[in-house]
Amino acid sequence: MVEHLPIRTRALLLGAGLLFAAGAMLGLVLPIRAELEGFPTALIGLIGSAFAAGYVAGCLYVPRLVAKVGHIRVFGVMAALVAMTALINVLYVSPLAWILVRAMTGFAFAGATMIIESWLSESASSETRGRVFARYMVVNLASSVLGQLAVMLYQPGGFEPFVIVAILACLALIPTALSSSRAPAPLHEVKLDFKRLIRVSPIAVVACFGVGLANGAFGTLAPVYANSIGLPVWAVALLVAGAIVGGALMQVPIGRLSDRLDRRWVVVGIALAGAGMSFLLYSLELREPAHVILMVALLGGAMHTIYPVAVAHANDRAAEGNFVAVSSGLLLIFGAGATLGPAVAAPLMQWGEPGWLFLFLVFIYSGMAVHAVWRTRVQPPVEEVRHTFVGLEAIQGATQETMHLDPRAEEPGEEATRSS
Repeated sequence: MVEHLPIRTRALLLGAGLLFAAGAMLGLVLPIRAELEGFPTALIGLIGSAFAAGYVAGCLYVPRLVAKVGHIRVFGVMAALVAMTALINVLYVSPLAWILVRAMTGFAFAGATMIIESWLSESASSETRGRVFARYMVVNLASSVLGQLAVMLYQPGGFEPFVIVAILACLALIPTALSSSRAPAPLHEVKLDFKRLIRVSPIAVVACFGVGLANGAFGTLAPVYANSIGLPVWAVALLVAGAIVGGALMQVPIGRLSDRLDRRWVVVGIALAGAGMSFLLYSLELREPAHVILMVALLGGAMHTIYPVAVAHANDRAAEGNFVAVSSGLLLIFGAGATLGPAVAAPLMQWGEPGWLFLFLVFIYSGMAVHAVWRTRVQPPVEEVRHTFVGLEAIQGATQETMHLDPRAEEPGEEATRSS
């Protein structure tokens, strides 16, 4: 339980929660405001892609920056950047400015999140690591949902949401800055060995990239779709939050299923469910807020469960002890997909209609399912070590430091891999 964790750990979790709430609120209010300002849908997609690209760049570069000047200084800079970029969005309302600033925001969020996660990992012992990781994921989810729902309290056309984001980012700095624990070990740099990942599990590589495409497009453009069909701001906030909640509710049942069956067929089933729900959202042309929110929540059940199943499948087939290397590599592949997804889906919505967002998702999920079925045909299952499924969504806040915080990172290992 949270009360049994050290006070400094709870303080760091509080800082993480404030940061995630700020990020979720800004991520939702920006596309709504961009739509109100008349930005072309294609440019709104580029704003979403810029955040993902900046986030990946932050995961790659911030460890070097921390090695030079230290954790506290870098975290202070990152928190200041988040607050600054939120306010710049109000001062300079133009597509080009927002694209550049959004990339800076992604970079800053990656850096700040990595430092918080590194501190949590250092503060956790082997006995408390599981509890710390579980609470961290709960804080991640709950804060993201609350941040999105907070948009309902303010008019997206005003300056208030951006000021609230800046305040939350500054508040997130306080628990870390006042922490009495020693500075954690240097952050971990990730070197993506793409060929090795493909040897370990081509299904996981394709699935994580596809989920990045789909989640990146939906996360950026779902508010644009909802606004275009006339949903009020409160319904837009509930729609985006509903997708995350739907994914969270399905983690346990999907996890249990994947621990009993061949995970490759679980990926196939979830992908087909995602394709089916996306097609229904497109073809039914729903306009009633309750109906759209319910359907999107069901879609979220598929959208946010493919990634952890794919990661678990890859680690089943990797060398013991290689969880961090494999999972961090897959996370960067997810980030590459999240960078490309909005940039591809947005022009489709602009040239066609807003509902084409879901046609894009149908194509992505169908492609994942076809590829997974093909892999089961050309490569029979091998005898493998089965690791218990642990829900780990590739949502905002996940970095390579998250992988080190995960209890599975402590598994001892061999060096050989078993290819799928």
